[in-house]
Amino acid sequence: MGNDAVFRVHGLRKSFGHIEVLGGVSLDLHAGEVTVLMGANGAGKSTLVKIISGVYERGGGTMSLAGHDFAPEDFAPKTPAEAIRAGVVTVHQNINDGVVADLDVATNLTLDRLSGSGAPTLFNPGRVRREAKAVADRMGLAIDLKARISDLSLADRQMVAIARAMAHQPKVLILDEPTSSLSSA
Repeated sequence: MGNDAVFRVHGLRKSFGHIEVLGGVSLDLHAGEVTVLMGANGAGKSTLVKIISGVYERGGGTMSLAGHDFAPEDFAPKTPAEAIRAGVVTVHQNINDGVVADLDVATNLTLDRLSGSGAPTLFNPGRVRREAKAVADRMGLAIDLKARISDLSLADRQMVAIARAMAHQPKVLILDEPTSSLSSA
């Protein structure tokens, strides 16, 4: 494992009751590379993703994220929002976790900036559309920004969720089975 990893997991463990789900997982992620985790159902892939993204607490091991000083060099998000602030953004396999069906595409693409710290106190539809267009253009997303998410195909909803994640300019982007919701389409 090289020293230039953007994100490192070492000896990660997780148990649910007496059942060990992860038993000493180690992994390095490097900038500009795509890493695929493959395994049978129940192998622990989604559990690993949920620990990295702050949904679950780990049972042991360490995680480090380059560019952040965690004591002692340890990345341990307690919530998904904390992971996002640190630069680790996840698009989960359940499409409804990444978009709000009752809102339009533009609002979904800018929702995190509208609700985070430093967010504007007044809703400005023009600003939302401008910011959403910039995100969509960067991603090559050719979807009507005024369209309601619930009116989109599952594939388009997934693209909006990924574009929303990319709007954070993450150090690490995790796609947890990004096409699983498309199999029912």
